[in-house]
Amino acid sequence: MSFTQESEGPLATTYSSIAPQLNTDEEAQIYVGKSWPEKHRIFLIETALFTNVFLSGFDSTITASIYQLIGDEFEDVKIASWITTAYLVTCTSFQPLYGSFSDTLGRRKCMFFANSIFALGCLGCGLSTDIFTLILMRAVTGIGGGGLITLSTIVNSDIISPEKRGIYQSFQNILVGTGAVIGASSGGSIAAIFGWKWCFLVQVPISIAGTVFAYLFVQDQPNHTHVAGIERWKKIDFSGAFLLIIGLTAQLIFLTDASSSAGKGLEVLDWKSLAFLFLSIASLVLFAYVEKTTSAHPIIPHHLLGGSTNSILIIGFFVGFVAYAYLFTLPLYFQVVAGDTAAQAGLRLAIPAFCTPIGGLIMGISMKQTRRLPALLIGGIALMFFGNVCFLFINKSTPGWLKFLLLIPANIGQGITFPSTLFSFLFAFSVRKQATATAALYLFRSIGCVWGVAGSSSLVQTLVSRGLKKGLKDLASEEEISRLLIKLSQNTSIIRKLRPEIRDVVIASYKTGIRGVFLLSIALSLIALVLSVRAKQNITEQKAENIAAIERRISF
Repeated sequence: MSFTQESEGPLATTYSSIAPQLNTDEEAQIYVGKSWPEKHRIFLIETALFTNVFLSGFDSTITASIYQLIGDEFEDVKIASWITTAYLVTCTSFQPLYGSFSDTLGRRKCMFFANSIFALGCLGCGLSTDIFTLILMRAVTGIGGGGLITLSTIVNSDIISPEKRGIYQSFQNILVGTGAVIGASSGGSIAAIFGWKWCFLVQVPISIAGTVFAYLFVQDQPNHTHVAGIERWKKIDFSGAFLLIIGLTAQLIFLTDASSSAGKGLEVLDWKSLAFLFLSIASLVLFAYVEKTTSAHPIIPHHLLGGSTNSILIIGFFVGFVAYAYLFTLPLYFQVVAGDTAAQAGLRLAIPAFCTPIGGLIMGISMKQTRRLPALLIGGIALMFFGNVCFLFINKSTPGWLKFLLLIPANIGQGITFPSTLFSFLFAFSVRKQATATAALYLFRSIGCVWGVAGSSSLVQTLVSRGLKKGLKDLASEEEISRLLIKLSQNTSIIRKLRPEIRDVVIASYKTGIRGVFLLSIALSLIALVLSVRAKQNITEQKAENIAAIERRISF
């Protein structure tokens, strides 16, 4: 296998495993005397990469329709959202690190590490006997999960020629979206038929197969040179990574405590919750300082944060929040308000959710004309806004076919918006800054996803608490309402066993809380839409050579 290299400076290197423009006879001569694996090396590598990206999408959403079920089983619903947020925190924190780690240590070692940790975490989740062990193993899974898509994209840039990368990346996007859709829609069915543990155990053999393929066929990048001793570790921003992990983790603990306090009917946060909030703020401030002064390769270089690009990063945060608040609040609505089982809720989301990869495909085809990018960004966010508005018209009497139609716009919008925000950010920088720019956008979007899960859970608990105190004041004492709130924070399935007049108030309170989340999402979508219109001028004014260079080297 031959590799060709083209360079535009020390940080702008692109590798290709496909020699330029070989004719049929020359290609046949290259493969003479080679074994089947050598002849089909690209296919075997892509099998490992596509397995990884599918699992990344599948695992990131598998808990969408079962976290409530798991919380009910362990009688601890108030922290059930941590099953997802623990994964998102570690995945978000470690995702930007795999780029610098793989540059220093090599692609093969890092990919083997990420795959192995991911498989180990899934196995640990399936063997967990309490919710705290499950949350811990979800965090372990996220450490490996952070490298699945990142390293797949990096390896593709090493082995696929620039003119063909778009084709491979399109398949990758479809598999990520398909995995996410299958995870969100099948989780409830798997849990109902086999038990929720199999939602994690089913991923283990698939992950092991991907790990074996990656270990056997993925090689280090062509320009990789082994640096012995401590010098190679000096290039990695460990202090920044540590502060980022501490900051995000403390932030999530604060949100969970706020949700727990709301679920118990408490109006004031205790000093421990506020301590985590201050720790989060302090850690993230120190992280920003370290990124500006470190001699290592920073996770988020300070030159990326400033000027017109800030609006794209804010859009990335908002659309991440809206997408995950939508994804994790809908099952709660169908299970608590509509009275569906976890399996039924998953099936209601299945077909509309398949529109997310369709949106990504629309984006991929449309991006052949780069002048369409501003319209795609605006159109994608507008569809997310419209989709969240559509939810407000869903009620128990809404026909099934109409519910299906009302859930489609937000999913298509997400499929268009995610890659268009990435390209809008990348177009602001030269080619040699693409890797760090990509990491920055992914980080802001992932933080938005974390807030979308934890923040929406806290808001629902708060509004439910207020609704019950107001609606039950003539039906129950304050002490009885407080006990009910505690029971609901542990297990929502008790709603079906309540007296009809109390059950109606509880369901109405949950409906109000869920509508509150969607109203917040509508507001954030509207802000993102305004920012996208503002960013349109900045996108269209970029230099033509930067856009052309990105088209050759970067795919979404």
